[in-house]
Amino acid sequence: MKIQRIHIDVFRAPIEKQVVTSFGTIPSRAMATLRLEDSDGVIGWGDIWGNFPTITTEYRAKLAAFTLPDLLLGKTVDDIPEFYHGLVENLHVLAVQADEPGPVASVLAAVDQALWDLAARRANQPLCKMLNANAKDRIPAYASGLNPGDGPDVVEYQRAQGHRNFKLKIGFGEEIDKGNVHRIVDGLSPGERFFVDANQRWNLEQAIYAADWLAEAGVGWFEEPMPADTPDEQWRKLKAAVRLPLAGAENLRGMDNIETAFAWLDYIQPDVGKWGGVTDCFAIANKAIAAGKTYCPHWLAGGVGMLHSAHMLAAAGGSGGGDGLLEMDVNENPLRDHMLGGALSINNGVVDLPSQSGIGIAPDLAAIEQWRVDKIVLD
Repeated sequence: MKIQRIHIDVFRAPIEKQVVTSFGTIPSRAMATLRLEDSDGVIGWGDIWGNFPTITTEYRAKLAAFTLPDLLLGKTVDDIPEFYHGLVENLHVLAVQADEPGPVASVLAAVDQALWDLAARRANQPLCKMLNANAKDRIPAYASGLNPGDGPDVVEYQRAQGHRNFKLKIGFGEEIDKGNVHRIVDGLSPGERFFVDANQRWNLEQAIYAADWLAEAGVGWFEEPMPADTPDEQWRKLKAAVRLPLAGAENLRGMDNIETAFAWLDYIQPDVGKWGGVTDCFAIANKAIAAGKTYCPHWLAGGVGMLHSAHMLAAAGGSGGGDGLLEMDVNENPLRDHMLGGALSINNGVVDLPSQSGIGIAPDLAAIEQWRVDKIVLD
């Protein structure tokens, strides 16, 4: 593949109800897509991660436009992992000097996504089949991002839409958290599962206390109870003290850091847009499954990244799919919904992957043109 052109498109749409976490809110939904066009006119799609803080999407798009032309234009890519790791090495000093390892990692993750999508389209294969010939065609999923103000009501609504698994955000005070958790658990139907995400809210002592009552309630996993950079010793103490599975890894960067966390995490949740792209996140997925862990890709942004996550989950493990679930943000996001056009729809707790080549669709940017912020073409 010879890269001839780079397209960066940035959108931001207003929403009626903010997305709420224990550390802040998302007042609007933004998205920056990266498209790589080869010399034959074939295009691959990537998603530049950005939701917290709200200004980061536009910034990372500009960072991509600044850093990528010299690295990509005119370059021929024969081996995607080798090329991607070369990019990481090339920008290492910049990431250190600018003190921006996160933004640089997200830009390169988008490049890697786009290269894999491009290669799969050129091969006329779905991305999951390129990753693993035994990849599954359908995968289980869960409704994510349930907010503290109306989480139990959203469970009822999403159940009617086809979801059978749900995840609530906690960390808003014991009265609110316990009220929501118990109301949701009491209303679950047979076979349904329920998880919670504290968004790095607590210290060790607080996390142990919360884990105790969450285990009593029957929660399926406890996600990011402490900051991701909490010292390993404290994570090990938490693991030894709790009676329910721990989930995380979306805020960890680097293969070694995530593999180290296998010691205390039961559900491994790398984010294809924040670090690693398809190359490293898929490698982590297979390592996690081989280590007896469950791979559940994290995603809470645009539609392109969710499609990449779905394909990796379908392909992970020797027989494809493992036993993980796809995270599907059910908060209002007109950008994601309009550009996907129903490509990933839930039915009785599972989604069918689109069977076309690459990630399965050519996302419809015309459908979200009214929310465009920027358009950058580099050649």
